[in-house]
Amino acid sequence: INYVLGMEQLSDGSLLAAISDGPGFFTTNGRLVRFVDANRDGIADDNGQTVATGLSGGLPSLRISGNLVFDTGQKKPITVLRLGTTPDAPLTTVGRINFVYPSGSWLHPHSALGIRSTPGAAQSCDLFFQVGSRENFAVTPATVTVSLNSTEIPGATGTMKGDSIYKLTITDNGSTVTASGLTQIASGLRNPAGFAFHPVTGDFYFQDNGIVGLGNANEPTSADELNMIPAAQIGGPVEFFGFPTNYVEYRTGIIVGGAGIAPLAAFQPLPDPLAGEEAEGPSDIAFAPPGFPDGLNNGVFVSFHGKFGAGGTNNEENAMAFVNLSNNSYFHFIPSKLPGVGHLDGLLSTSDSLFISDLSKTGSLSSSPGNGVIYQVKSLAGPAVHSRWVNGQVELTWTHGVLERTTNFGGSWTQVSSAPGPFIIAPGASPQFFRTRN
Repeated sequence: INYVLGMEQLSDGSLLAAISDGPGFFTTNGRLVRFVDANRDGIADDNGQTVATGLSGGLPSLRISGNLVFDTGQKKPITVLRLGTTPDAPLTTVGRINFVYPSGSWLHPHSALGIRSTPGAAQSCDLFFQVGSRENFAVTPATVTVSLNSTEIPGATGTMKGDSIYKLTITDNGSTVTASGLTQIASGLRNPAGFAFHPVTGDFYFQDNGIVGLGNANEPTSADELNMIPAAQIGGPVEFFGFPTNYVEYRTGIIVGGAGIAPLAAFQPLPDPLAGEEAEGPSDIAFAPPGFPDGLNNGVFVSFHGKFGAGGTNNEENAMAFVNLSNNSYFHFIPSKLPGVGHLDGLLSTSDSLFISDLSKTGSLSSSPGNGVIYQVKSLAGPAVHSRWVNGQVELTWTHGVLERTTNFGGSWTQVSSAPGPFIIAPGASPQFFRTRN
């Protein structure tokens, strides 16, 4: 497939992916493609079904909330589309939300989206995005702003500052979509381009890209970060995270400045910060699938782009990290410099799997169409089945996956229900056996 990055899961378990067609990632046309794996063998049944076209290329971010689909790319509009009546139906375009930047360069424009259901509003979702820093190592002046507008989506208007994360509430009225409440959530950020909400607490997690080295661009000044805002503080006073004068120094771990909210994790080379394996340039984050085994089911996966345009053994910075949220320690889940791997940039977590998109397995983003890859890392162990007596019957519950039944261990198993149940069994003389499967 061509350049692939953003992914989401549709209601039938199929995969929706944002594809940017060649020759270059940033100078392409974009489309949304649906991939089906009906027999669950980890291999797509075919080359995918295009369900939306006419999008701008260079699409790193794709999100779904309810019946609405959102995608965007670096300095590209946020395109809002509507799902069809079935997962294989074509999507229809609702409208576009445009960003207007001042003249001149802007090093870190918007490029990523986060999404959550709006608390207390059934038909609304909150869309999060960054307006990063204009410069590598300097505050974006408050007088230099970015404006938001849309001709199709009323209310999608406002003025935004750099070094920030913003929230915009989107309301689906069935036939129309409106926007409201553009709000600055955080400041003091260089380029926070990966967002995720904790599936239980609702806390807001995001990464931030460290300051590029002033003397050697391949040797950062500050460490990349994983940060968090508690759910109760989202939309309150603007949270300040310290950029540009407060950071954790790369390799040494020295805290410079010390103002602002400290990161949960500041990523250093492993195991030795001075000479260890590197992971630089975070791209996306995803919470661990609940079906992953203990030790890998309470944390955040963080993807790192590594060296721009380099792949395989030439990209010594593209490891993927796992942060254990019980103590905020981290390790490299996937090492760097793997042959045939370019930029494992995109992440999607489902109940039992982590999907990883390699933007271009050669590493090239200018002349390498047809080298995009989507990997699936799947847990093979099903969750425990819990039972209890309820009104003279047996009630079975489980957290994820499907429940299967057989009357003979040597025979075939039949799927009888999917999570979370419950599944009710009337006691009988014939034995029944149950198991879960991801």
